[in-house]
Amino acid sequence: MVKLTEEEKARRALNRRRKAALKAEQDAIRRAERQREWEKNGSYLTWEEFVAGVPCRGCGLPVSDGRGSWPALLKMDDTQREEYERAEADFRQRHADCRSHRWSIEGSKTAHCGFCCPPPPLSQEHLAAIAAAFARIGRPDPAELATWQLTLTCDHVIEKVQHHSHTYWSGSVTDCPDCKQIRGIVTTEKLPPDSAHRITEQRRMTDELNKARAEHERLQKKADSALRRMNKLENQLADLDKVQ
Repeated sequence: MVKLTEEEKARRALNRRRKAALKAEQDAIRRAERQREWEKNGSYLTWEEFVAGVPCRGCGLPVSDGRGSWPALLKMDDTQREEYERAEADFRQRHADCRSHRWSIEGSKTAHCGFCCPPPPLSQEHLAAIAAAFARIGRPDPAELATWQLTLTCDHVIEKVQHHSHTYWSGSVTDCPDCKQIRGIVTTEKLPPDSAHRITEQRRMTDELNKARAEHERLQKKADSALRRMNKLENQLADLDKVQ
């Protein structure tokens, strides 16, 4: 067997990462398209519809069947296990190509597909609790953030931040600001603190410079317009002097 060189090993590893990133990208785009389809078709249930027992608009099954949750596998009797296995076989058959998670409501045995079935609605109490939790978190302290350099499947390289305690980038896809599209992440690199601070400062100064340039162009256009008006008035005044 021919022994691979370190360069060949690195190239193969990069190809594997790119392949995985492309798959993650395709799955993310697929999910995003499905969510837009749900929104367009009004597939999401409201809380009032959920309480009223309106079935799932994805599969037509009850969101909550009221039959109670499944017991733990080890605690099922023979009848329960047979029923569970039939339900599992039916679910796998109906969603064999969905490549997604499943969800169910507490107190219900009916399983729903994460790709076919819109998620259940939240009550106002749940929404308020979530909003309160985010309000307590507040804005992150920039000093606690680390900058990561991400190479995407489109070969664009971007920087994003997350908490400095992370030892790896936590996502597999992200939005590419250049392509305006979801892209898979091929490689990640955590930048040193000094570099991260410098990049942040460069980005801030670049934004300010762009704003200053835009303001200069706006004022220059205004000044040019005023100059043309001055020249026009001077010419008109000169013509009046000639008449006298």
